[in-house]
Amino acid sequence: MKTTFMEKWLLLSGKVEALNQRERLMVLGAAALLTYTIMHMLLIDSFEASKKRLLTEISTDQALAQELQQQTSLYKSKPPVDPDAQNKQRIAELHTQLQALESKQSQLNASLISPEKMPELLRDLLSKNGKLKLIALNTLPPKNLVEMPLKPTDSGVTASVADSAEQNPAPIQEGALFKHGVEITVEGRYLDLLEYVSTIESMHWHVLWNRGELTVKSFPNNQLKLTVYTLSSDKTWLSI
Repeated sequence: MKTTFMEKWLLLSGKVEALNQRERLMVLGAAALLTYTIMHMLLIDSFEASKKRLLTEISTDQALAQELQQQTSLYKSKPPVDPDAQNKQRIAELHTQLQALESKQSQLNASLISPEKMPELLRDLLSKNGKLKLIALNTLPPKNLVEMPLKPTDSGVTASVADSAEQNPAPIQEGALFKHGVEITVEGRYLDLLEYVSTIESMHWHVLWNRGELTVKSFPNNQLKLTVYTLSSDKTWLSI
């Protein structure tokens, strides 16, 4: 027959009452020790486990915080990256090239001779040596230095666009540069002719040489045919 809890309790109480005082104290101490052990197992061990888990989480968080701090320090130590650095460098290079082109343009403009200055230039060319005799003075047609590219004709033969410009003249492009030539034929002694050439070379005008032909006439005279030209942004060669 199954024993109930009450029956077990009454049986245990009877045994305790049958003990003397010393035995009862021993049983009470054992019961208290057992109760402490059970409480320690249920509470203290659970607290220690929670404490250990919290310490582990704290240690993990501290390691993560230290890693983040190191990454932050490394990021701060690096120089800032400019997303437009490449564009700024390209702009600086183009600015330098533009300054160089402007400098060349200024030098070119200083060498150009306007139509208004041509009469003065001719007077200087003809008056540099009074010992010489002027035989001929011919001006050459202006030539645009910005040459047009060659294009094939209907027959397959290439021809310059400039060849057809005489029949269908095109408007002058902005920035065009023209070469104005002049042929001067003078006669005189050889040393005088040589001095004349040297004088022209030392003129303040920017005169460019193209060709020189020396023809021996009756001694001691010679004829010198000089072809020189100037540069101008104006197609008009002479303005009076």
